[in-house]
Amino acid sequence: MTRRANAILGVLALANVVAYAARNGLFTVYPDLRARFGLQDDRLGLLTTAFLLPHAIATLPFAWAGDRYDRRRVIAFGLAIAAVASAAGALATTTAELVVSRAFVGFGMAAVVPIANSIIGQLFDSSIKASRMSLFNLGLLIGGVVGFGVGLGVGFPLVVVVLAIPPALLAFAIPALPVPPHPSPQRGLPLGRYALEFGRLFVSEGRALWRIRTLRWVIASTTAMAFATGGYNAWLIDYLERAKHMSKAAATELLSIAMVGAIVGILAGGRIADRLSRRLVTGRLWTIAIGMACTAPCAAAAIALPADARLYVAGVAIMFFISWYHAPMAVTVDDLAPPARIAAAQGLVIFAMHLVGTAPSSYVLGLVSRSASITAAMWVPTAALVVAAGCMVVATRSFAADRQAAGRPSARMG
Repeated sequence: MTRRANAILGVLALANVVAYAARNGLFTVYPDLRARFGLQDDRLGLLTTAFLLPHAIATLPFAWAGDRYDRRRVIAFGLAIAAVASAAGALATTTAELVVSRAFVGFGMAAVVPIANSIIGQLFDSSIKASRMSLFNLGLLIGGVVGFGVGLGVGFPLVVVVLAIPPALLAFAIPALPVPPHPSPQRGLPLGRYALEFGRLFVSEGRALWRIRTLRWVIASTTAMAFATGGYNAWLIDYLERAKHMSKAAATELLSIAMVGAIVGILAGGRIADRLSRRLVTGRLWTIAIGMACTAPCAAAAIALPADARLYVAGVAIMFFISWYHAPMAVTVDDLAPPARIAAAQGLVIFAMHLVGTAPSSYVLGLVSRSASITAAMWVPTAALVVAAGCMVVATRSFAADRQAAGRPSARMG
């Protein structure tokens, strides 16, 4: 059983790599986009927003579907949409056409994370769940690096064609995975009726989940954190070139070194969360709060430091601490969700994170950069980190009672 669970985890982690590569693929081709479409900073930021708004909105119907239909086929359907839309982006001749392509890529990729989180939460015992979830979340870092690398290597428009191939292959592979049945599936509906009745489902199930006090604070915290990470990701290389006067090669080198800290941070966050949760009921939440609180001063130092060895140290520290929250957050949501709504709860959190947090972040920072400076823009996500830490501390107060009310079992197969 453990071998099968690990194999499923590996394929789902690969899907996560593909999703984040698609998301980050344009970040290193800004010069190509400026030359081809005549885009200024705010419009470049809008491209990421165009990806993330439909991505956030689609998270809900995909997640709700994950509690009603074969979860493997739901993920495969989303990947197929993303593959076709990504390849179509190479044909764009106007900004509007490129925006539409990015919107459908974001829409399709929304199927991956909430449903994968619900499957992984079912596969592993509670005592190791965050550690295993951290392996899945390595996909966001590795995928980000892959997206950056493909963009640097082939430029635009070839980048969107190359990044269309892996999701197309996974769309065929994932339906064959031996995923266990949903622990408490809700009544399925014909797809047409599901689409028509989704508004009612959104209101009824969203209201039921929103009543969970701890979940509300987790949503507030992770949304602020998503705003911070989204802003940093979208503008970091451009910031290093313009404010620190680094070459693209040097900026990419710094980011690559910092990514080592991120990989270690994701793994450390999962292990620390599992260990603290054996000692404290709220151990996973405190892991997230500590990581967020430690990131803010590291980010402030990086903004103030010149482009020397100290900046590299600060960059590694930022990525190490900012990465702690991914796995503990997903497991915390799993702990709070009623069994019949495990995918829906994951989807609601990710929906809020991306719609209110990540989606507007690159555009907001682009506006601040254009009206003030790129350095001033970097202080905006740094302030959001402080807000995120405070909200997560508040969430610890009600977690034990809300987890008990959800009636979630403490053990999983594996």
